[in-house]
Amino acid sequence: MISWISKSSGSEAVAGLGTLIFVGLFAVSPIAFILVNSFNIASPGQQFRGGLQGWVDAFGDGKTLSAVGYSFLLSIRSFVGVAIAFAVAWLLVRIRIPGRAVIEFFLWVAFFLPTLPITLGWILLLDPNYGVLNQLLVKLPFIERAPFSIYSVGGIMWVHLTLTTVPVMTILLMPALRQFDAAIEESARVCGSGPWGILRRITLPLLSPALLTVTIAGLIRSLEAFETEQLLGTLAGIDVYSTRIFEMISWEPPRFPAAMALSSFFLALLFILALFYQRFTQKREFATVGTRGISLRPMMVGPWRYLASGICLLCSALWIILPMVMLIIGSFMRLYGFFSVKAPFTVQHWLSALRDPLLLVCLKNSLVIALGVGIFGLAVYAMIAYVIVRTQIPARAIISILAWLPWAVPGILLGVALLWLLLSLPGISLIYGTFAPLILVLIIKEMPIGTHMMKTALAQISKELEEASLACGAGRFTTFWRIS
Repeated sequence: MISWISKSSGSEAVAGLGTLIFVGLFAVSPIAFILVNSFNIASPGQQFRGGLQGWVDAFGDGKTLSAVGYSFLLSIRSFVGVAIAFAVAWLLVRIRIPGRAVIEFFLWVAFFLPTLPITLGWILLLDPNYGVLNQLLVKLPFIERAPFSIYSVGGIMWVHLTLTTVPVMTILLMPALRQFDAAIEESARVCGSGPWGILRRITLPLLSPALLTVTIAGLIRSLEAFETEQLLGTLAGIDVYSTRIFEMISWEPPRFPAAMALSSFFLALLFILALFYQRFTQKREFATVGTRGISLRPMMVGPWRYLASGICLLCSALWIILPMVMLIIGSFMRLYGFFSVKAPFTVQHWLSALRDPLLLVCLKNSLVIALGVGIFGLAVYAMIAYVIVRTQIPARAIISILAWLPWAVPGILLGVALLWLLLSLPGISLIYGTFAPLILVLIIKEMPIGTHMMKTALAQISKELEEASLACGAGRFTTFWRIS
């Protein structure tokens, strides 16, 4: 610790030490709890007894191996999604196609929509028995049976691509493109490079840290996805990593050692991805916003931008608006999905919900938690990212890797581990029973994407801007607030 402080300035050492303690306590401790208990063969409440029975139970079952295979198969959507998301973000930022404000609004709507209800909207459209779209297609003379089934690998991938993968990835890539200096592309164009050469040699290399962050984030999130897989995969016999863990801990008695062993396997996979990300981005951090003036002018293109705009608007309507409308229609149905019954629509469901005395309480609690996570999460992620990118402390590489860890564990196991941590530490146990633990858990759960997207954004800002601010007498906090 003394050598660390001696190599760093006082403020850097304090910030680095505080960040390392926070990440180590709330990200590493739950992971250590899960790793240790994956070798615990004792019953809950008994003294720890080591053994490999949990690992044998987890990977000696063919159902678990099938779930792991399906998880990797469904994770392919992250690579498809980042390609589509980059194209859409490039059209919105660098081309500024007509209707871009509407398209971006649709993307933010998809970002805020909960996954489970919209999945119900897709069920109403693509259920093989009563799906509206299937029923309309079956009426065509050359189609004999329902062509689509939402209860399939393709159905699960479709829901994720249209609701979570492409919209979220596009939103995450747009800030990186907005900070991209167009003069770099213009210089390449003057030197004779064509659009493909500029994209391959200039745009993609400069944006590679952001693209890699979004791809790895999408890959990990696809591996841990739960709601859609549980709802759509159960009827098709499709188990994935997260649903298999949920099944293990839902048994009586719960199979916690097996569930934690399966989580430990994916923890090792995540650690490998984090190391690859660390090695890749260390050599590819490019500052595109510096002390000189930058050009943010969009590219001049021909009339084909109207075609691109039309395609984006059509996809937004089909992917986001259509299932949302079907969900709203379904909320008025007496029997969900059955339009042929007598008097299929009613307002009774809405009246029951609005008259529920717990509705306002739930809304207030959700608002408090959302504001708490938004405010404190922003501060935490900014602090961690700043320490990783802007300080010279030796531990910053370790912090960068540790920040990925919360995504290696399904939320339910992370909750169990953090509950153990809260009840074990005397000082922290005082917040048990308040909103604070829920806010803390959500902040930790989203630490990977929040930290590394801020890290990517900070890396695009030249250090010269901050040095100029400090030279003019501004403090580090003022520099961070106004410049970074």
